[in-house]
Amino acid sequence: MGKNLKKIMAITLSFTLAVGITGCSKGSGKSSMGRYVEERYESPTNGYAQNLTTLEDGRIAMFGYSEETSKESAFISEDGGQTWTNESIELPKQEGKETYTNNIGYLNDGRILVSYYFADPYVEPSEDEGAVDDSLSTEGEDSEIMNEGDYSYEEPEFKYAVIETDGTITDIDLDLESYNDGEESWGYNTFKCAPNGDVFFSAGSNNELVVQFDGETFEEKYVYEGSDYIDNFVFVGDSLITTSYDAIIEYDITNGKEKGNLKALEKEALGENSNYYPTFVNSGSKDTLYYYTTLGLYAYDMKSEKADMIIDGAISTFGDNESQLMGFVEKGEKNFLAVFSDWSNGGLSVINYTYDPDIPSVPENQLVVYSLLENYTIRQAISSYAKEHPDTYVKYEIGLNYGDGTTQSDALKTLNTEIMAGNGPDVVILDGLTAESYIEKGLLEDMSDIINPLVEDGTIFKNIADAYTNDGKIYQIPTSFKYPILLGNKEDIDSVSDLNSLVELTKKLSTQTDKRIFENYFSPRSLVYLLYYLYGNDWLNDDNTINEEALNNFFTKANEMYGYLQTNEEAYMKTMEDKYSQLEEYSEDFDMSVDSEEYIDEDVDGEYSEEDYEDLYAVYDLQYYLNPTIYADSFLFDRSSSLAMGGLSGTYDYGTMVTVLNNSPEISYKVLTRGEENIFIPSNIVGINAKGKNKDQAKEIVTSLLNGNSNDRYSSDGFSINVNKFNDAFSIEKMKEEGYELELDEATNHYTQGTWGWSDEFGNSKEVNILLPNDEDVSKLKGEIESLNVGTTVNTVLLTEVAKQFDSYAQGEISLEDAINTVVDNLDLYLSE
Repeated sequence: MGKNLKKIMAITLSFTLAVGITGCSKGSGKSSMGRYVEERYESPTNGYAQNLTTLEDGRIAMFGYSEETSKESAFISEDGGQTWTNESIELPKQEGKETYTNNIGYLNDGRILVSYYFADPYVEPSEDEGAVDDSLSTEGEDSEIMNEGDYSYEEPEFKYAVIETDGTITDIDLDLESYNDGEESWGYNTFKCAPNGDVFFSAGSNNELVVQFDGETFEEKYVYEGSDYIDNFVFVGDSLITTSYDAIIEYDITNGKEKGNLKALEKEALGENSNYYPTFVNSGSKDTLYYYTTLGLYAYDMKSEKADMIIDGAISTFGDNESQLMGFVEKGEKNFLAVFSDWSNGGLSVINYTYDPDIPSVPENQLVVYSLLENYTIRQAISSYAKEHPDTYVKYEIGLNYGDGTTQSDALKTLNTEIMAGNGPDVVILDGLTAESYIEKGLLEDMSDIINPLVEDGTIFKNIADAYTNDGKIYQIPTSFKYPILLGNKEDIDSVSDLNSLVELTKKLSTQTDKRIFENYFSPRSLVYLLYYLYGNDWLNDDNTINEEALNNFFTKANEMYGYLQTNEEAYMKTMEDKYSQLEEYSEDFDMSVDSEEYIDEDVDGEYSEEDYEDLYAVYDLQYYLNPTIYADSFLFDRSSSLAMGGLSGTYDYGTMVTVLNNSPEISYKVLTRGEENIFIPSNIVGINAKGKNKDQAKEIVTSLLNGNSNDRYSSDGFSINVNKFNDAFSIEKMKEEGYELELDEATNHYTQGTWGWSDEFGNSKEVNILLPNDEDVSKLKGEIESLNVGTTVNTVLLTEVAKQFDSYAQGEISLEDAINTVVDNLDLYLSE
């Protein structure tokens, strides 16, 4: 695989795919013994903490924000993290200015190094000063616009100082700009304090350098030049380790010389089969390099050059998506202290890890949860369940693993074989799977006994559960959902009632505006995905054969719509070129054109065929273009599009919509229906294997999933099926309890939560208050949700084949007749099975 594509995959796959085990077989035999056990210590603060450090006298120190003093503090532990003392920090001061820290850390002798800058104190604007014009339409003449003279950003002047153990502050003169090779710079420079007492700063125009300074004199000792960009650097004994997307390099900090790449670790952590990009941690160890991914914590022995997972994320806080590792130190042999941010409790968790050789390495009670693609909501639910059931190991298996060439078809065949043989997973996430086929074959368990009580007591939306109730039985249920809407000028969206009227609106807008019609522009394939849920439900006849007449009509209308989008896109690109030509930096070689072909890395070494790439990208296209997320805030500011079509990702996005509607009266939205059907798009659809051996525990996990997570307010999966979580996400009282500072805007009868600001390349700026939904808004939303009555399904094989042939037809490569015939020929055998 080419380098550029590898970098893309390192980032993208870390959020979407896992190094899953293809299939669902469980281990057998007696478990091996020994694993790390978590012990939670009392947290010294309800705020945040960072930079956990072991000082040379053995004490453990970290920095954080103290709720008691409302300022940054140092926390010191003399007993390995069990108890802490709070030591306030007096930062450098300048009269009339506020002091802001950029980076702060302990030197190994107990002194504190701080990077900081001074800025004018924030002054809350008065009502007159902070007022924003009622009309924020970017097209209106009354929009409040500040030009560059009224609003400008100045790069802060970063300063450096040492705070002595007695509180004395000594300024340090460091010219880190001198390491930049041009006018452009990376920005501020972060530092880390090494075990030997020296200080290491990131530097360079592109963060490609690490500079070592003497910890006493702060004179330069050595400069280390890594890859094009250094993502992170840590220390192991007398070694500096720099990491980037494709390289891990070791240097000797006693002489400044490069020791070479850690090739064994690069292969393990960054290689073709590693689908998670690792985060390396500064532990203070003399011979072990630690890093972690969603799967758990790993230890790389610098001598043996071997990496092993030592703490499994499935049975530890390392697998909790609501917790982020903020600090980690090696206290002794097989003994660690970790500090995590704790989303669910609004503060942080201090956790000690000790190896216990007398307990099974994996709890003997085991469950298996399967999903075709990695799902972080599911992973979080598994983590929550594991916390409540430490005697149970929940193994999360993911079907698609591109590292071993597995295709979607391969993964589904393996899953089906395992289920039919009675060896399948206990819980199946049905997104992307054909649940109806499993139900017909009796492979899914009836869950009405756990779902009906939740419906009766009002815990979950009754209409969503009803949509999955057949003869009183419920074989599948989503944990969240979206529903399709169209956002734009009211007179435009009111004209849309079906595919024909949508095409007519596209035709009208293609010549009446210099904006894009849709905010995210659609290629032929992605256009098919966009339209599928609303207008592609009639492609199959009752006997599971292709409805050629319906498909012919869809191709014809979608192709007409694509033609209008292309006309509009050409006009939009011309407008953008004219706009950017006004900038001083504009070059005549600047190209705004859009290539509708799929991106394929030019560096590809031939290992992957064009078909492999089609299969790879189809997964992502389906994720992003099947009812894509609408970002309503774009209609407040730049507003480069006339319409947005898709769904809201959840309660936070609905709040964004409320802000838009209250500031731009000409903008509205319309719920789109499929004829008489008020459809919704389910996500995280869960089912239980009827042949599974752990049905009772599987039902407990399903119940845990339906109870939701604490971060549902910011979920991107849609609205929670759990009414209580839904209500909590909009609760002003709950937000105040969590520490949010909210103010009531009496003019709009909405509470506000800060402001949004935007500035274009010409210096024009705009600002607007963020409005939170009020009772009337939430009531309207609930009414829309409670009217939904049909859960959509997707036949991915059919959809991707139709999209592929439509692409060829829309590009003029084949005729309409040939496109339809190819779909029929290619799917005839599949549909007959």
